[in-house]
Amino acid sequence: MKVFEACILTWLLVVGIVTQANAAPFNITFDLGQGDIGSGQIDVLPDSNGNFFAASGFLTISSGAAAGNWSLYSAGGATTYPGYFTSPTGAYWYNNAFYLNGTNPQYPSINAPLDNYGLLFAQGSNELNLWGNADGSFTLHGSINGFQNFNTPIFTAGGPGTPVISFTPAPEPTAAALASFGSLLFAARRRTTKRCRPM
Repeated sequence: MKVFEACILTWLLVVGIVTQANAAPFNITFDLGQGDIGSGQIDVLPDSNGNFFAASGFLTISSGAAAGNWSLYSAGGATTYPGYFTSPTGAYWYNNAFYLNGTNPQYPSINAPLDNYGLLFAQGSNELNLWGNADGSFTLHGSINGFQNFNTPIFTAGGPGTPVISFTPAPEPTAAALASFGSLLFAARRRTTKRCRPM
């Protein structure tokens, strides 16, 4: 039994170390105010300078001109404001920067997670750019079938019919794994205790 416990504890330690080095996932949910809703997730990583960027992710939009599944375009790299890259089709400037806890150098007073270059998502040769604005709103703009024909303002808060977006930390899968392994360890200890109890 001691070997089993040692293995479990070692595994938990390794998982904890690996998790700290891995990406922090953020859920994205939005309502475009016209029945078009969407959701997605980005995996946020730090760079060597302590900045954060979206390394991978996706968006799924329910209907409308931008309906479908979109993947974060990360092949071009990532940088922070005022740096930017040009999208593969030339339709957008983006940088895939993600700012935590008021670190946005362009909008330091509003705690915005995106600057005005924002995140780039792709679906074949179509592109979506999601960026932040000085008033705390966001814009989701799309170049679809060669035309920039999708432009929607999105706000972090609003009444009925107002487009709304939120970025929230996703629950870490490791927390669930730790809880389940803790239960397993507890159950194994109970079984061993019952077998070893004197008659």
